[in-house]
Amino acid sequence: MQGIFIYGGCVVRDAYEKIREKATLTGYVSRQSLISATTPASKLLPEAKLASAFQARSANGDIQSNLLREMAKAAPTTDLFVMDFHIERLGIYKLSDGSFITPSSEIMRSGVLKSLEVPPGQVLLGTERHLAFWTHAARRFNASLIRLGIQDKVLVVNAPWATHDSDGKAFGLFKGKPVAEVSHSISGLTHILAGHGLNVVTMPKEYSVSPIEHRWGSGPYHFGESAMDWVSGQMIQALN
Repeated sequence: MQGIFIYGGCVVRDAYEKIREKATLTGYVSRQSLISATTPASKLLPEAKLASAFQARSANGDIQSNLLREMAKAAPTTDLFVMDFHIERLGIYKLSDGSFITPSSEIMRSGVLKSLEVPPGQVLLGTERHLAFWTHAARRFNASLIRLGIQDKVLVVNAPWATHDSDGKAFGLFKGKPVAEVSHSISGLTHILAGHGLNVVTMPKEYSVSPIEHRWGSGPYHFGESAMDWVSGQMIQALN
């Protein structure tokens, strides 16, 4: 059976459930910005302790910047590394030692940031500073893929956000910005990866619909079955 490694959020993770009988999951890294993933881990933060083992693993993976290590470990049994970048909606925190941490709900809930003597600096998605950090991260990421010999095994899924739920109710703002603007910024980041030669596919906008009964709750990046069918179809196509 072929192997798939997932880096990202519910878009690619939920789509994988459609094809789990056809491909085994060789690894899963979530809640970790590419900026954090491609820079040295901070020595300022303690281990995150959370009741959920999955959430603790995600938070500590971000603290340890472990994405590339996990990809290297899984490489021998992985035929496709599939990823989305919706976590970038949260921006990034820059710590006083020059390291980065993703302000995910798991990191915030764990309380690890309270141990810092100097509060982290927030860098918001859509700013020139964030774009500069992410552009450097993309370059480091691509270099690592080439070094591991897996650049041609990567599939990046760019899934434009829904502006309305399935009942037609508008989502409005996300952290003070229109959801379409946030979605455009995330798409711009994936285009940087495309510029490095990575395989980036963009989901047709007609699939960007958020069902009001979605298992994770209705939201601009929580899509319905037709979207999951499209994304999983892209995974199968990339495997063949």
